This record gives sequence, C-alpha cells and structure tokens, in this order.
Amino acid sequence: MRKQDQIRDTVWKYYNKWRKTQSYSPALKTEIKISLKGWRHISGATGNKKRALSDITRRFKLLPKAKEIIETSTTIQNVTQKGKRTFYALEAMVMVKENNKKALRKVRVILIEDIRGNKVFYSVMDKKQKNRGK
Repeated sequence: MRKQDQIRDTVWKYYNKWRKTQSYSPALKTEIKISLKGWRHISGATGNKKRALSDITRRFKLLPKAKEIIETSTTIQNVTQKGKRTFYALEAMVMVKENNKKALRKVRVILIEDIRGNKVFYSVMDKKQKNRGK
C-alpha cells in the first residue's frame, strides 16, 4: 500500500469516528455536523479544484486541530455570505509538527450553514507565519 493511501485510510478512520461523535461549538452555540461534504472538500474528491497531494496531506494532519478549534473557540473570526450560503471562520494559533520540529501556525476552520440551518464542518487550512526581524 502506498504511503498516501495509508495516510488517507488512517485519517478516514479518525474522520469517520468524529462524524459519529460530532462537536459542540461554543462560538456558534450549536452542534457542528461532521459530514462527507467536509471530507470531500479537504480530500479534493469533488469540485473543479483538484488538490495537490501535499495540500491534502497537510489538511489531513490538521483535522485533530480543527476538532480542537471547533470545541474550544469562543469567537467567530469571520462570516461570509456567498449566494445563499453562509460561511463561518474560526481561527487559532496552534503548534503543528513540521520537518520534525514544532512550529506555530494560524489554523482556520471553515463551517458552512446548510439549507436546514445546521452548521457543518467544511474545511481546515493553515498559514505559515513570517519570520520577522530574522
């Protein structure tokens, strides 16, 4: 089995377990549904934009951080309306492992509101912090 398939299988088991337990968001004061919509988005399984393997792998590794951010964040960073859809962004600075070192990253979790008003996990991403004064 290829390494990328092993990673996908391991992460799918985590994601599927998370789907069954759900998460409560103090920021939105509601349960967050963990659905296949989020899995398809971060794995690049659907849509016009195919993700690079490195991007998919990075997002997979951020899933536990996404769960943590959803369950602990008390502030909504941004609300965006695109057509009939509403997107919510939660952010936190978290330690992530990179090249066998820990690095501080801003991690953003995107939640979407479905047609029934449910909040659904949609995406997770990180952003490298610029080294200032070095």
